[in-house]
Amino acid sequence: MVDLAMNIPPQPANRALAEHIKAGISEVLTRHDAESVSCYHHPVLESAALQAARTWLGPMLDAMGQSQVLMCAGTQGAIFNLLQAHTRRGDAVLCDPLTYPGFMRAARALGLKIIGVPADASGMLPDALERSCRDTGARLLYLNPTIQNPTALTMPAARRQDIAAVLRQLDVTLVEDDPYRHLLNDAPPPISTYTSGERSYYLASLSKCLLPSLRAAYVVAPSGQATATLLESFAATSMGCSALLAALVQTWIVNGTAKSLLGEVQLEARSRQALTRSFLPDSIQAHPSGIHLWLPLPPQWRPAAFSHALEDVGVRIAATHAFGVENELPSGVRISVGGARSHAELSAALQKIQTLLGKNQIASSSMVV
Repeated sequence: MVDLAMNIPPQPANRALAEHIKAGISEVLTRHDAESVSCYHHPVLESAALQAARTWLGPMLDAMGQSQVLMCAGTQGAIFNLLQAHTRRGDAVLCDPLTYPGFMRAARALGLKIIGVPADASGMLPDALERSCRDTGARLLYLNPTIQNPTALTMPAARRQDIAAVLRQLDVTLVEDDPYRHLLNDAPPPISTYTSGERSYYLASLSKCLLPSLRAAYVVAPSGQATATLLESFAATSMGCSALLAALVQTWIVNGTAKSLLGEVQLEARSRQALTRSFLPDSIQAHPSGIHLWLPLPPQWRPAAFSHALEDVGVRIAATHAFGVENELPSGVRISVGGARSHAELSAALQKIQTLLGKNQIASSSMVV
């Protein structure tokens, strides 16, 4: 089975990942005593760890005003804890019509009503957002505006400013999930920078651009009681991320390995996206260095039937219903290019997808992130 359903960064073509990990752990144990990386890790960063975070997050951190930087064990936990801290059972929360399945799982587990806000090719529509806030009473918006999961579209700067203006006007909390930002070299400023960080939480995972098993994400949060409540929620659900992995992240950022590894991932992603375009129709939506793409399906195919038929021939992808908030959804599938172990394996899987697109139907699907 070739798994093109899980959204993971491709391993660099030079297969140097194992050497990066070995060298990084060795440096961690040289710079830190074993006891310091064996204890529990507090989410609030200080001194050297905070400086590493500033290096990774860049100038956008200063644009968010009086913010704190936290580190947690992956974005999924941060989303759950933010929803727990800012909503009550039965509340409405807003998002794109097609959105990250992990957000929906967390919202449903907390008994929240998930409302999809209409969007166009530039992302969520500001007037539709304002209308949805007023109609539903929602006080929280979840967005993934850069190489959006699953559509792969990136919201332009002007639309981000318009969305931020609505959030400021209505005093709505933003959870901005930005795991793919570092795959771009020219990403627009985060929406959170236009809100000055007030009532905005910016999530920056390292799992989608470096290594999934790092299980580390930065959370840029506003100062004050709201973040104190979030920290209480973190304490209730976990004891923070691994101190050893946090030290590895810090070491990689400081010594340049993170930047080097990111460049290798970008290079391999571009190569795989180019390969994908040689097999699939021009209708696909993708960024040249993204790790997934959106494939609209021809009229004869239902998404679930298409994914089921592909799984029968050994290829797993993610169909519309995994991402859909509403009943009426566009007909398409998400294909992740990082899961294949080689270009040859990816080519064989794409050939099967290409062949199936010209045929006819069946039904089913599985969990994706």
